[in-house]
Amino acid sequence: MKVSTSLHRTVFGIVLFAFSALSAFAQLSTATVFGNITDTSGAAVPNATITLVQTDTNFTRAAISKGDGTYREEFLPLGPYKVTVAAPGFKTLERTGIVLSVMQNAELSLTLDVGTTTETVNVSADVPLVNLGSSTLGRTVDNVEIDNLPLVNRDVSRLLQLVPGVQSVSTVNNLGYQEIKVLVNGSTDGFVGQVSYYLDGGLNMTGLRNSGNQVPNPDAVSQFNVVTNNYSAQLGRYSSAVVSVITKDGTNKFHGSLFEFFRDRNFNAIAHNSGAGATKNPYNQHRFGATVGGPIRHDKDFFFGSFAGYRFIQYANYSGSLPSPAQITGNFSENTPTAAEQASCTTTPTAAANTAVHFLVCNPTTRLPYANNTLPAVDPTAVNILNYLVKNLPAKQPAVFGDTQYTYRSRSPLPEQNEEYLIKTDHQVTKSHRLTLSYFLLNYKVRQNPTGFTQAWSYSNYANKQQNANISDVWTIGPRTINQFWVNYTRQNGGRIPVPGGTLADFGSDFGVVGTPSRSNISVGGVEGFTLAQAITGPKAGTNVYGVRDIVTTTRGKHSLYVGGEAGLEKDFQQTSLGNYGAFTFSTTNGASSARTTNGLSDFLAGIPVSMGQDTGLYANANYFNYGLFAQDDWRVLPNLTVNLGIRYDWQQAPTDTQVRQTNFVPGQQSHAFPNVSIIGKTGPQLAPIGMLFPGDSGVPKGGAFTPNNHASPRVGFAYDPFSDGKTVFHGAAGLFFGGISGNQWEFPSNFAPYAVRNTYNKVVSLTHPYSGDPTEFPTGSNPYPALNFSRGSGNATFLPLNQVVAFDPNYRWPYTIQMNFGFQQQFGKGLALSANYVASLNRKTPLYNDINGPQFNITAAGTSGASCTDLTKACGYANTSATVNNRRPLNSSFGQSAANPIYSNVYIIRSNQNSNYNSLQISIEQRLTHHVSARGYYTWSKTLQSNALDSGSGLNGSFVDSNYPQLEYRQRSDQDRRQMMTMSFVWKPDYFDKYNRVVRIALNGWTVSGIWTANSGQPFTVTTGNDNYFSGNGNNRPSIAPGKFAHLIDNGRSRVAMMNQWFDTTAYCRPGVDAGCPGLGPLGLLGNTRPAQLDSPGYRNVDASLFRDFAIHQELRFQLRGEFSNVFNLTNLGTPSTAMNSTTFGKVTGTGGSNRIIQVGGRVLF
Repeated sequence: MKVSTSLHRTVFGIVLFAFSALSAFAQLSTATVFGNITDTSGAAVPNATITLVQTDTNFTRAAISKGDGTYREEFLPLGPYKVTVAAPGFKTLERTGIVLSVMQNAELSLTLDVGTTTETVNVSADVPLVNLGSSTLGRTVDNVEIDNLPLVNRDVSRLLQLVPGVQSVSTVNNLGYQEIKVLVNGSTDGFVGQVSYYLDGGLNMTGLRNSGNQVPNPDAVSQFNVVTNNYSAQLGRYSSAVVSVITKDGTNKFHGSLFEFFRDRNFNAIAHNSGAGATKNPYNQHRFGATVGGPIRHDKDFFFGSFAGYRFIQYANYSGSLPSPAQITGNFSENTPTAAEQASCTTTPTAAANTAVHFLVCNPTTRLPYANNTLPAVDPTAVNILNYLVKNLPAKQPAVFGDTQYTYRSRSPLPEQNEEYLIKTDHQVTKSHRLTLSYFLLNYKVRQNPTGFTQAWSYSNYANKQQNANISDVWTIGPRTINQFWVNYTRQNGGRIPVPGGTLADFGSDFGVVGTPSRSNISVGGVEGFTLAQAITGPKAGTNVYGVRDIVTTTRGKHSLYVGGEAGLEKDFQQTSLGNYGAFTFSTTNGASSARTTNGLSDFLAGIPVSMGQDTGLYANANYFNYGLFAQDDWRVLPNLTVNLGIRYDWQQAPTDTQVRQTNFVPGQQSHAFPNVSIIGKTGPQLAPIGMLFPGDSGVPKGGAFTPNNHASPRVGFAYDPFSDGKTVFHGAAGLFFGGISGNQWEFPSNFAPYAVRNTYNKVVSLTHPYSGDPTEFPTGSNPYPALNFSRGSGNATFLPLNQVVAFDPNYRWPYTIQMNFGFQQQFGKGLALSANYVASLNRKTPLYNDINGPQFNITAAGTSGASCTDLTKACGYANTSATVNNRRPLNSSFGQSAANPIYSNVYIIRSNQNSNYNSLQISIEQRLTHHVSARGYYTWSKTLQSNALDSGSGLNGSFVDSNYPQLEYRQRSDQDRRQMMTMSFVWKPDYFDKYNRVVRIALNGWTVSGIWTANSGQPFTVTTGNDNYFSGNGNNRPSIAPGKFAHLIDNGRSRVAMMNQWFDTTAYCRPGVDAGCPGLGPLGLLGNTRPAQLDSPGYRNVDASLFRDFAIHQELRFQLRGEFSNVFNLTNLGTPSTAMNSTTFGKVTGTGGSNRIIQVGGRVLF
């Protein structure tokens, strides 16, 4: 369906106006109370007045019990409540001790005694621990846990590990802003994202990768709720889970805190694999801030505010070497080998020559040694770079290889800081309107080094600004009808700025950068090599989210009805340099044929790289509207049976960008979308490569895929109290949940031709004049990149030989999840509850980027590996080697094209054709504070199977994707398939000494001890051959199981050292086509027969703890001294073993997982 942007804006505006007129919102920041009013005989008491008072603010809501004695109140503010029930002929009942948490459906049935209303019965008891009104699964982490459990990083999201079904929680910073990524009940990532994140009821996400944003500091957070299975039809957008964080509110009393937390290297344990004599890097971290809340007008208006700051400096170690002064001039006489070490320029140096750093410097044309082993001329740009590096060396040390090169070791400071601000107000505008406004601002900065750096050459400053603004209004229309309206704006704007600025031109080169200037990535291989690392940067990346949501709830007889809708507009943006800075590679091996002068260092000084890569930059953007309508009926069929019925309809527009940069690929079809096409290396008028289609071609949608209109998702569940005692509940549910798509995934085709030119040149002969080489690569002899920037209005399109294509399948479908659960809850006494649930999630239509142009494997007529025909225009005309990968790609010899001059390399099609299944048993236990101890924990036994590796990364060519394997061959365990997971948390307040003398009371009372214990089985890993013996271009092939062997771990009852030396049986594997007698699959038996993710890495266990004491200062003013410990027992967790068969450490565990003990000391002033 083709709908104009202006029409979407009109619809969005109409929806916003309509919702504003209704004044309404889903229960993402409030709670519900329901129950029965009966007399002592169990008979219903109709027309009883139930008054609920939030005791911190005196917020009051009244309900009237219906004819069957039932009542229900929605959208209640969170916190402590007093409930009063009055009815003619009965004593008045007052119940205290009730605390409501976010998204809670609290069953509160009350029994009245016969008497007069002037008589009062007082009862103190909290709501039941079992869920009597809903089939939803999840958990609330309340303020007691946030305030008392250890949080060494002061990051509330780390407490998500307390929730059953949460398999992974991570915070990453890849695009310039911090992303929270959570995997729940078998959900996947792959830039799709299946979890919704909310802050104070507003969407708190960045659509660029559908990840969660940061939340305020723990002193500002009241609680958060995680819904993990079968949530209400009121919630949608993403298909696996909902995380809702609620900040604190003001009350009728002023309250708040001042805090400072400190970490130092003296508090940290040395890494277990650091070796003898290891020292600790400088390390200094401070977290500080303040909160305050209170009344503006008693019982009417309230405020809460928070500020927090963070300062952290850690250091990255680096070391390397640089040429000696003589070598910088091109004089390598000190490196001259003996005849025994290297006889000529066409022979490889011996191991002894490499050890002594001896090699010949040769003429790249004649292949004869230069006189005196000295270059006749050096590249001025290379010399300027080396002189710059030598001048800025941190230290000079004795030579390590016996020559006169400079070697050094140093540290690079990596400062990190943020400031966050929160302001929140609540206003009882009228008796029927309650208005809540909140605004959160976060500024964050961090410095990061590029991956693989060995020199202090360049780094990136990451900075982002996050803003969240929310407004909600709860309108009590009548005693049985309530409406909530909510509007939200979220902005995340991050960036990666290279420092220092400038380009290779600053060192004398003609190399030019289009876009953000940054220094080139230069990799010099060999024994005297070094790396001047650079990374993709970009000054902008993020999302603007505009949302409006409205819901009205009413109670009619036995039905609690919710009807509403939401509308949103998301604008994702990413300005990226790609590889505009240039990547120069000089030979990695002494004497290699790829080394122009037989050595990487002499190649660099001669200015002759093996290759130079350069891209055009890109400013991608994706704009899309979202609409949702929903209806939910919580039907109380019987007093002890509630049925939850829901239906939701979602509509997400296929995103488009301002330059309409999308690609489809249909083999055999010719595009005519661009009037002016050029293909680098060819002259005259051209047509786009056959198969690539673009918006403007017939049948190609503007967004790359058609927007679906059939996203209706029914949901059903029940909660049954068989004994009608409020202590035993059986529940079950099933539902359909549609997911969303991320802007980054949708923008990916714009990263490739014709929208971005990304090329590698192999005939560059000068670092100073890189564009003056072979005219087939640079016909004009000058920088072509300024003219290659794409503009839709120009009608120009540029393509390259060996295009890498990423295109959408126009029949792409949005992912969805089928969720199911069945289980029970049992409460014992007043404070202990047990639950056990079967939980399943079936993910369907998950996207993956499949290569449809994988190289074919040719077999001769004699049945051996080799060309199967003599026609070099066809893929069958080439032998199976690494050099012929692109010639053997079938699309290059199709539709009149020639395999001799291939136009395509990989052709990735984004298809929604992947599935995964998650099945589990989840057991939870909860003990309310009893005898000064509270505890909660869970155990999960689960299995996740996927049709490919879907858990992380971009999903581009998922692991071991090869057209020679049937799809079912990829069915594998998930990367996150930890079969067993267990977490226990506790808070212990040992105040047992009130009867002792004052000295004992002061010394021993007032302490709090808390902890979180985690134990998980290991993640699966995949064994590879470490090489491409099938010549597929994928790098790593699978091995086979050797005859008479089977894949298994070595008996782990051995010592830790023995386990590290051999984690699994390495003799069980063999390489098809390499090892004699090794069985295999496919043509000539060269494909391995093992499946991915067959064996498990070592498990993980950890204990975090905190110890703190409150000291009274004056009345409610107190000081808290706090110590927090991550991995308090300094447990060593083994890392993943080496899995490549060609590695010298194959089967060994050489690293550790998780951190060593970290100690944080802090103080808080509380009032």
